[in-house]
Amino acid sequence: MGFSITSSVFGGVTIICYSISISSYHYWHYGWGYNYYSEYHSEMAITSIILILGIIEFGIGIWAAVVCCTLNSCNCCTTPSDQVKVLVSIY
Repeated sequence: MGFSITSSVFGGVTIICYSISISSYHYWHYGWGYNYYSEYHSEMAITSIILILGIIEFGIGIWAAVVCCTLNSCNCCTTPSDQVKVLVSIY
């Protein structure tokens, strides 16, 4: 479950960084010659693909953490633990 949460955090960082990158590309000099124009499109294509993969990684990381927690053999998310049961019975 820890690896899933870590993967989700890295996906979130990827989303933030590449969203900022795409927003900064938007205001550059657009179309100042054929070579610059083609490099601009290739950079935007690679950046948007990595952004999409970051979104997918973020979603799969959260989904894997939820599945790990609910299908765990100790059922930590579905039933109260023994420590909680003891504390509830004391009060």
